[in-house]
Amino acid sequence: MSNESLSTVRSAGERTGAQRRLVVGVDGSPESDAALRWAMAVAQPTDVIDAVHVWDVPVAIGYETAIVIDPDEVADAARDFLAQIIAEVDDDRVRPVLERGNAGTRLVECAAGADGVVLGHRGRSRVSMMLGSVATHVLHHVSIPVVILRGDHSGTPRHVVVGADDHDLVISDDADGPVAGTNESVRALQWAWSLPGVERVTVVHGWFLPAVVTGWYAGPGPDTVAMDAAAEAVAAHVVQAAGPAPDGVDVDIVARRGTGPFALIEESRTADLVVVGSRGRGTLRGLLLGSTSAELTAYAHSPVAVVR
Repeated sequence: MSNESLSTVRSAGERTGAQRRLVVGVDGSPESDAALRWAMAVAQPTDVIDAVHVWDVPVAIGYETAIVIDPDEVADAARDFLAQIIAEVDDDRVRPVLERGNAGTRLVECAAGADGVVLGHRGRSRVSMMLGSVATHVLHHVSIPVVILRGDHSGTPRHVVVGADDHDLVISDDADGPVAGTNESVRALQWAWSLPGVERVTVVHGWFLPAVVTGWYAGPGPDTVAMDAAAEAVAAHVVQAAGPAPDGVDVDIVARRGTGPFALIEESRTADLVVVGSRGRGTLRGLLLGSTSAELTAYAHSPVAVVR
C-alpha cells in the first residue's frame, strides 16, 4: 500500500479489534457500484469499508505519435473521482484509498489483514470474457473470502446457498462425543450463516453420473434414490462439522441432480448469495481456483462468495 493510501486510512481512524474491514474495488462501472452497495448492506455499524480506486498513467501508442501525459493530472482526476464516490454514498464507514499501479496487484496488497474483498464481476477493463481480469487476479491471490457481485441481488442476503463437499472432512468420536473436523465447505458454511441478516441457509450437494454403455445391452441406470440419499449425507456431514447454526437461521439440506457447478448455478436463480470453498474434489483441484468456484463466478445469477 502506498504512503498516500496509508495516510488516507490512518486519517479515517485506526481499526479496533471489534471492527471488520472490507475492501471494495471501485472504478465507476455499474458492477463496482453494486459491489460497494453490497458491502454497505452487510457491514455492521462498527465496520470499515475501504473503497479502493487504482489509477495509472495510460500508455498512448500511435504511428509516429508521442503523447505526453502529466501523471499529476491523472492523479488529481483519480482523487476527485474517488472523493465524488465517497460524497455520494454518504456513509461514515466508507473511507477512500487511492492507489497507483496494476489494479489486481494493488487490491491484493490492500486486502492484507482485511476480512473480505468485494468486487464487481467485470469492471472497465473487459479483458476476460465472463469474469474480469482484476477479479480473476484477486480470487487467485488472496486467502480471505472474496465476494463477486453478479445478478441483481445487491442488498442484504437473506437466503444463502452453500455448496457442500465433505472431501478431506473427518468427524471422529471420543469419550466426550463427536469431534468435528473442517474443510473449505465447513468454513464456507460457517462464514455464510455468520453474515448479518441471513435467515435461511440451503446446503446443497450436486451429484452426476455420466451415461456408460458397454456391449450390446445397457442395463438399468443407477439407483437415483440411493444417490440422492448419499448426496444428502454429504451435505449433512458438512452441517454436522460446522456445529450449531446461529439463532434465527434455518438450515436446509438439499441434494441436486447435476454436476456441482450446474446445481449451484441453478440454485443461484432464487438465492441472494451462493457461497463455496475455493477448491473441492474435482479433477482440476490442483489449480489455484477449483472448477466449481470458477464456473460459479463466471455464470451465477446471484453474487458469489469464495471462501478459503
